[in-house]
Amino acid sequence: MAPELGRQGAGGPEGGGGGQGAADREDPADAEDVFQCPAGAAEARALALTCDLCQHRMQTVADLLLLTSDPRPVRTASLSVFGESVGRCRETVASRARGLAVLLRDLAALALREPLAAGARELRVCVEEICDLVVSLTECCAHAGYLLAVLQEGSSPEVPGPVDRYQLCRAAAEVEHKTGLLRTYSLHSVTALQLTDICISVTESANILNDSCLKAADEAQEDNVREQFRLCLKNITATVNTFCGSVKFLKDKPTDLNYRACQVFGEALTTSCNALAVFATQDPQLMGSGAILGYAGRETLNSVLSACMGVVSPCVLVCSVVRELALKTGCSTGSGHVRDDKAVVRVQQCQAAVLRSSVKLAHVLGNGGPQDQR
Repeated sequence: MAPELGRQGAGGPEGGGGGQGAADREDPADAEDVFQCPAGAAEARALALTCDLCQHRMQTVADLLLLTSDPRPVRTASLSVFGESVGRCRETVASRARGLAVLLRDLAALALREPLAAGARELRVCVEEICDLVVSLTECCAHAGYLLAVLQEGSSPEVPGPVDRYQLCRAAAEVEHKTGLLRTYSLHSVTALQLTDICISVTESANILNDSCLKAADEAQEDNVREQFRLCLKNITATVNTFCGSVKFLKDKPTDLNYRACQVFGEALTTSCNALAVFATQDPQLMGSGAILGYAGRETLNSVLSACMGVVSPCVLVCSVVRELALKTGCSTGSGHVRDDKAVVRVQQCQAAVLRSSVKLAHVLGNGGPQDQR
């Protein structure tokens, strides 16, 4: 069983929030109600929403991969070229850890700016890049941990089924994340490139969901289940086409009406994708069976996942710290000059925690840790 880490809340940089359950998470949309703020707080509001979305995304991946008792390989497009090479996973993990250390250092410097709103856009980019690296690192660690575990005595590999739970849930989560990011842009600040990126990502994730629907429909034993999967396929196809069509209309004619249409159809698409993910993963027969691990295999996997959680948890905490700082800035009166040295110290502590955990992670994967980036 994966280590029960990160369940105790965000009390410190190495124990905070990484494994918070989905039911306990704050809905990113709730942040919109927090801002009963004076004019000029749009950038701070967008930063807070971005932090919510990125925190939710990192926690979702951690829940699926690090807090699981069902060890399986990670099948994503980026990891498909790795095959069964632990060495390539190790190299990627080391690279991602170094990148995180640099980004956290940069984020601490940006948080010192006065007023904070002046650097809010750069902070948003930094938070999104941290999130991307954490997701990639988590996937590589989980995959490497599985590969190392099944090599141990008394262990045997998984038996795959037509539905890959992580692949399906990850695709639904990516749709939710990308459509959520649309809410962080204003009508006059969003660019055609950003809208195109959202459409491309959503379409790729929808294709993964559609492929899973087709496989599940072919393998399902009951007629009504097969029919339900076919209906899900039609639903996903219709909602993604409607959403992408609304984005095209927004690019052609950027009006408030078209912008609201994108948000409404994005919410409908997210609901459809999440419903499919729940429906497709409720039948164990469609998902095959996870690896059977002996004592040595379980210990090996737990060591890797535990060390990985030590990197993920501080990054999740950083999102919470930056969000709190953005809320203070957005809701302040006057010029919005808010300096919180404690927040900067907490970010620096998280950076130090990431460095320590990266060394431990590199050790359990059999390689030297990243150099201190300070």
